Amino acid sequence: MPLNGDVTTFPLAAIVQMVHDERKTGILTVSTPRRRIGIYFREGNIIHVRGNRDKELHLGALLKANNLISEDRLEDMLAVSKAMEKRLGTVLLEREYVELERLVSIIQLQFKEVVSTTFGWDDAKFTYKDGLDGYTDEIKCEVDPARLVLEAKKREEFKGIIPNDQVVFQINPKVDTTKSVHAARDLRVLLLLDGRRTVAQLIKETGYSRLGMYRSLSKLYAQNAIVRKGDDRQPTKKMGTLELSPITTLYWNLLQLVMTDLAEELGASKAASSLEKSLRQSAYYERFLKPFQLNQDLATNINKMETLIQQQGQALTQNDLVNGFNQVLVLLLGEQYQFLGYKGTRSTVQRMRASLQKVPTTHQTLAQAISRFLAHYENEDYLQGTKQVASTQPGVASGISEAKSPQPTMSNTSGTAIVNFYNDMFRLVISDLEQEVGAKARGLFQGLIRSSNQYNALLAHFEMQDSPDQNPLRLKESVKTGGLKVSGQDLVQTFQQVLRGLLLEESRLLGPKATDLTVSRLAEKMNTSHTQFKPLLDQLTATVVSKPAKTGS
Repeated sequence: MPLNGDVTTFPLAAIVQMVHDERKTGILTVSTPRRRIGIYFREGNIIHVRGNRDKELHLGALLKANNLISEDRLEDMLAVSKAMEKRLGTVLLEREYVELERLVSIIQLQFKEVVSTTFGWDDAKFTYKDGLDGYTDEIKCEVDPARLVLEAKKREEFKGIIPNDQVVFQINPKVDTTKSVHAARDLRVLLLLDGRRTVAQLIKETGYSRLGMYRSLSKLYAQNAIVRKGDDRQPTKKMGTLELSPITTLYWNLLQLVMTDLAEELGASKAASSLEKSLRQSAYYERFLKPFQLNQDLATNINKMETLIQQQGQALTQNDLVNGFNQVLVLLLGEQYQFLGYKGTRSTVQRMRASLQKVPTTHQTLAQAISRFLAHYENEDYLQGTKQVASTQPGVASGISEAKSPQPTMSNTSGTAIVNFYNDMFRLVISDLEQEVGAKARGLFQGLIRSSNQYNALLAHFEMQDSPDQNPLRLKESVKTGGLKVSGQDLVQTFQQVLRGLLLEESRLLGPKATDLTVSRLAEKMNTSHTQFKPLLDQLTATVVSKPAKTGS
């Protein structure tokens, strides 16, 4: 599949996503007049990056930033590497200076940062050709490109605060230094701010990913703990580059459609009461939904919501907005189902999905995501779940009750598919955790496995693997030996509890935004290979994302 072009015509992120989706094996070369990077793919995953990358992204620099090697030893090993014509990583492993697991995690970070940096080259050309030109990987290492594409989109949210890596931040002289309310990773960044270090230097000295650094700086900026050097005014509490208008407009139209159907059957007053009830029950009511009303025009709603967000002084992401409005939709559908039944509510859902097909091109990605979310509510089992939620007390976290939401039926799904699916999900979440907490991630996972009430019966024989084929065989043998009867639903409930616990631990350690990103990656993974499990993600989103995590839940 030879392919060439420039990034002004074909965005590089779209090319990377296409190579991944088509599971291609080959080399994507990206070049500008001064830079050239080769990205090596095997079956759609990135296995190597070669080229004149930034100095702070050299393997040695990353190892040093993460305190895995001293300056003197690094110089010695670079000399040995050159003399023996071997890669630095191979030399370090042969001399047992770095553990394989840690080295792989650093190489993965290097691949991610190099590729993500090339996404920002606005004058680049690219070529792709099949085959690896004889390349062999001495150290097995893979990176899922879908994550990089998601992270590239995520970084755009920070552009208003951090337009480039040469920005310099300094501590706000008016901040109260007698109190420390910052997470450890944010505090480490705060201690390095001297009014001279650029963002690029901070990344180099901490070893954090670029997205991780952007997230920490933006959080500190929103808290007024830091200011950009040269800014003449104090930072505001605005949402940066996040736009309220397109998201609110989509949901405004959807809610108008539901309300029209409700008013025809119940009258305008009762319909308005149902909407107000749904808004108040949302976990996001106090954060941005409180001023939202359908009897005032769209522009007024957006202005009032933005004012409330600024007054709150809390960062708000696109995921927050989408989750909040999704909660209101689900609760309102519960009200409709309670009064009008299945056929009438399903008809409303179908009309909403049809309206989402007519949105402008710039909003189609979000509209398609909302449509996929709504598709579940054409199923009566899901609508029964919304009815139960609608009858609960106000303040239900995330708008969906975990205890009362219907469990998706897995009766037609094989046990092998379920076990392999969760193996993939566990690998993805732990990969995210390892970037921030290292080997502790595996320890957390094993702790959750051992604490499960199904540990002795099932999970004692489960091992997260790159090649998951052995897990179903081991579990099947364990069930057979123990004379147990285990249904697909039992497997789902067991693994779902472990996955939920893992995400809650991530939220506790890294914050809800990091968990939002992980869940987005889970969704992307499902869309490419496990679409039948999509309802399970909705349950996780409802009970984990964007609400405080509770240890031991």
